[in-house]
Amino acid sequence: MNGPSDPGDPIAYEALGSGTAVYDREGKRIGAVRKVLAVEEEDVFDGLVIDTDSGTRFIDAPYVTHIAEHRVDLNLTAIEVAQQPRHEESPPVYDARVPSGRLQDFWRRFTLRRLWRRE
Repeated sequence: MNGPSDPGDPIAYEALGSGTAVYDREGKRIGAVRKVLAVEEEDVFDGLVIDTDSGTRFIDAPYVTHIAEHRVDLNLTAIEVAQQPRHEESPPVYDARVPSGRLQDFWRRFTLRRLWRRE
C-alpha cells in the first residue's frame, strides 16, 4: 500500500477531521477530507466531501470502507472518484416558525382580517 505506514486507530465518523488523507481501493492517495456529512437527528453517517485533483466530490457512505485517525479508505478507484458528483456549498435555508397556539392563531386571523377589510 502507498499510504502512511501507520493509519492510526479506527475511529468513528464523528471524530474524523478535515484534512485527513483519503485513499482509493488501490492504496493511492487521491485527496483529503473536507467535510463529514451526517443526519444528526438519526446519528447516521451520510458520506464525505473530499478535495481531489478533479475538484470537490461527494462520496456516499457505502463507498467508505475504513476510517482511521490518519487515513480514510474507499472501495472506489481514482477514476470512479472523479466520476462522483461534485459538491457545492449551498447557502443555509432558514425556516421561519412562529409559535402556534389558540391565542396566536386568533391574533393572526384578527390582524390579517383587519389588514384586508374594505372601508
